[in-house]
Amino acid sequence: RDQQCLCTPTQRGFYLHVNLAATPERLPLGVLSAESFDRSPETFALPKRRRTQEPIEAKESFRWLSGFRLCRKLAAECPQTQIVSIADREADLYDIFLEAQQVRGDVPNVHYVLRAHEDRSTPERDLTRSRRTYHKVYDQVAASPLRTQHVLELTGTPQRSVRQALLEIRALTVTVKPPNARNDLPTITHNVILVQERDPPPEAAAVEWLLLTTLPIETTADLLRVVDHYAARWTIEVYFRTLKTGCCVEQMQLETRSRQLNCLAFYHIIAWRILYLTLQHRTCPEVPCTNVFADHEWKPVWCVVTGRPLPERPPLLGEFIPLLAQLGGYNRRGKERPPGPQPLWIGTRRMLDYSAAWTAFGPEANSRCV
Repeated sequence: RDQQCLCTPTQRGFYLHVNLAATPERLPLGVLSAESFDRSPETFALPKRRRTQEPIEAKESFRWLSGFRLCRKLAAECPQTQIVSIADREADLYDIFLEAQQVRGDVPNVHYVLRAHEDRSTPERDLTRSRRTYHKVYDQVAASPLRTQHVLELTGTPQRSVRQALLEIRALTVTVKPPNARNDLPTITHNVILVQERDPPPEAAAVEWLLLTTLPIETTADLLRVVDHYAARWTIEVYFRTLKTGCCVEQMQLETRSRQLNCLAFYHIIAWRILYLTLQHRTCPEVPCTNVFADHEWKPVWCVVTGRPLPERPPLLGEFIPLLAQLGGYNRRGKERPPGPQPLWIGTRRMLDYSAAWTAFGPEANSRCV
């Protein structure tokens, strides 16, 4: 989950917060919800201290608690499926921790994996510093024994090239005290995992994640599953890139907000579909392409790209997706990485034109123009 941001009072528009469902293998299953909201100039001028004293329902951060509640609802409807709410540092909210602890017995199959933003305190005082100082969660986890090491392939970004990171992983079950301004709330207990990159490249920023979770951490497999779950959060970043760069939603110039939102609803489906095809090709290349493409879609692409007659059986998805991506500029060299969303969204737009021509004038057309 993530959001498009407008960061200054001079940027006017609306914000977008999306909850995206995905499998542990990062295959997107669909958009669960999309919430839009905007800010007034007065909001930017409001002092931070006043904002923190408002109830959670009046804050923009309430959307993260709403996302966890959506996961709770899904978990109750799908009791045989484990639902994990994954989010970055903006979702480090004590309200989520408290609510998860309160419903743990009623909905045991809902969990969270959140990256910490605040270095929270434990209920125990650190008398080596002062009588008013409490132990910090980060210090306790950092001082715990090394549990395991793990090699993680980091996805490339404009600021970072693709590389493999050797991670050191530590973990503890920690009790956390509520914020000072809300000391009437009860303490919560959850698991904390510290992920630190060992010997990063000199020019690169080292990976360091402090992950908060209700998932178990007893075994090495448990730890690696939590780390992999958080790494899968990158799927939402690729989704927004597809939405903004592929669908060009930031360039829409419709007259009213309602028209913008209606158009954006279609683009949510399109962006999900492109991302779904990208990941489906990598996770299930052995299934027939007809699982996701109609005959009037894959047949003209096959004829145009390969120049060969149609095969007796539909090609597999692992064979057809590179053909479709070639229409979008994918070179299909021997050692080239699988195609990403960009060549697929360009190729899909061209496929729609070929499909229309195939339906109207192809060998299976009901009528022909003379």
